[in-house]
Amino acid sequence: MISSLMNLGLSFALTLLLAPLLLAAYVVASWMRRCWIRFVKWKYPNYVVVEEITIRSILDQGRNHGMCTLLVQGRSIVEGVRGHLACLTATRRFLKSSLFTRWGVYVWKEFDYFSVDNHLVDPPCSFRGRPINESNIQDYISDVTSKFLPSQLPPWQVHVVDYFMRGEEYQICLVRAHHLLLRQEHLTLADFLPLKYSTDNWTCQKSDSPFVNLYAEPSALPRLQQMLIESFSNYWNDFLYNNDPIERPEILKKGIGVFQCAKIAVIVLVCTFKELARQYRRSEGLKLLELLSIVRRESSKRSFNLRLIFDSVLRSLNPIEIIYFCISLFWYITITSLLKTPLLLIRELRALKSRHKHYYPDTLTYMLSCYFPLTFQALREAISISWIVLTAPKVIIEELFLKHPQSNQLQTISPCGRKVVAWSDEVDIELVRKISGVSGATETEVLLAATVDALKEYFRYSSVSMPDDVLTTVKYVSQRAVFLRNHEAHGIFCLALPTRTPLFHDDLIEILQIIQKNVQEARARQRAIYAITAAETSCGVISSCIPSIILKVLLNQLSKRYSLCLTHVDGDLPVEGVDAVIYWRPPQGNCNMSMTLHRRGNEVRLGIMGDALIGPQHFIIARTFPKSIRNLASILGVPGAPSRSPSPNPLNPTTSPGY
Repeated sequence: MISSLMNLGLSFALTLLLAPLLLAAYVVASWMRRCWIRFVKWKYPNYVVVEEITIRSILDQGRNHGMCTLLVQGRSIVEGVRGHLACLTATRRFLKSSLFTRWGVYVWKEFDYFSVDNHLVDPPCSFRGRPINESNIQDYISDVTSKFLPSQLPPWQVHVVDYFMRGEEYQICLVRAHHLLLRQEHLTLADFLPLKYSTDNWTCQKSDSPFVNLYAEPSALPRLQQMLIESFSNYWNDFLYNNDPIERPEILKKGIGVFQCAKIAVIVLVCTFKELARQYRRSEGLKLLELLSIVRRESSKRSFNLRLIFDSVLRSLNPIEIIYFCISLFWYITITSLLKTPLLLIRELRALKSRHKHYYPDTLTYMLSCYFPLTFQALREAISISWIVLTAPKVIIEELFLKHPQSNQLQTISPCGRKVVAWSDEVDIELVRKISGVSGATETEVLLAATVDALKEYFRYSSVSMPDDVLTTVKYVSQRAVFLRNHEAHGIFCLALPTRTPLFHDDLIEILQIIQKNVQEARARQRAIYAITAAETSCGVISSCIPSIILKVLLNQLSKRYSLCLTHVDGDLPVEGVDAVIYWRPPQGNCNMSMTLHRRGNEVRLGIMGDALIGPQHFIIARTFPKSIRNLASILGVPGAPSRSPSPNPLNPTTSPGY
């Protein structure tokens, strides 16, 4: 009990200390960034300066840019690619612009001689002296991704691989695009391909991934806010109708008193603030002269001036007006108490007895029945959010810096920035479900255990010593987000993947149990981290409060500790003619490897993207992943599906340098 109180006190003290610091840092960082961007605009007037700063932009360093990658395999999916790209680029300005950095800021310069043919790459007839087929398709794709895009061209590229296997024609499309291009143009990687899909059954999809639904989204607070805004809007419109000289010019034709003058002053003040907010959203700021001009304009519309104020004060101090006001007030109280109050009480009693209280919308009973439960729920949500905010500083410091102090880099030498990829054979999701039912773990935790086993095989073949844990940042991405641009923002987890177990060496069951424990602890403790990173994805909370230089140093240090980023893609894929899809989220900063657990329909694959210097050992991870699933099923006594021959599917790896 005492330790809990001490922890709460420490968290409260940290919050009180950090809140004003973050507020001051936000003001200073915003002002400095705005001044710097204005300087770059003045220095390069012909460029389009990127004013938005994101975590990915800050992590871009040297030639290690964040190139998002999508691989789509199927039949008859490349028909009309060139025409589709021509139509797409005709309406998107930045698809025809080169991306540079000037004075530490990204800028766009429109390309003078843009051609789609520079970005749509047809495959060669052979690769390294051999025809491209199912035996070397991964080598070819990995070789393509290891090459940098031309710096003088817009940062996107589409590769089309068209080949025959056993008399059947297959196509693979590889799309690569800079993360900033996708964000600025509100595009997804799938938008570069002429795919046909239906979105009818995507609206109600829910995932059972442990990396989503960390906390219930506030429902009472937004609803209460909406109801209060609607009520205030109704009352304000009535107030304007009865007291605004624009709506009722006869108000000023007769003399007004102090109370009516005060009402007009309130109207002028509110209208001024509304106009200020409207102009602030359209421009970068407001000047004092503009503020004075808005006040004068709103006042002149209503003939509100010093003379009107002086006349209203004199009129209110007139004894005859005071007597008239007292008589009117006495008459109003008498009529209200004798006639109106009994009618209101009768209406309140009827509303109290009625089950349908919305039949009496103007009663106090209806307002209490509507607002009281909602206010109570909103208060509970506010307390829950406040608790997360109070405990956030302590939890973030412990999770990010104090836990697992050892370094666990997957690469001991400096990365070169070029990226190589690999992907595994497909795993039947039904087998994963059977393992989940026997072990009590979720399907995602089973896949994580197989991923850890594949990582251990990578450590055995590489020159990197095996750590006790591989610290990982995990993010959930819905299948919808891969194919359709949406505003659904998910946060990031920090998870430790155990490569060494305390009781039994190389025991998959114990690895699975430790992963279950780590996932449960992360879900219980990292709500603040998840919420902050989700807010950064949607509206840039972190990058707005902390200067870019400080944030870059901090993120580089964190990416040394969390050297693996894992993406969990889940959901159905109703895309016509598509057999397989693999999405890679690029590793940035000092992160060495990116993995994707990509589920599509009834199968799941593991995709690997890493620095080119770790190749060809990265193929070992892809080869081991399906074997680890089958080994786990065998240990638990789950009847597994027979091993599939890799030859019928062009995406199945067979012969690769790492094999």
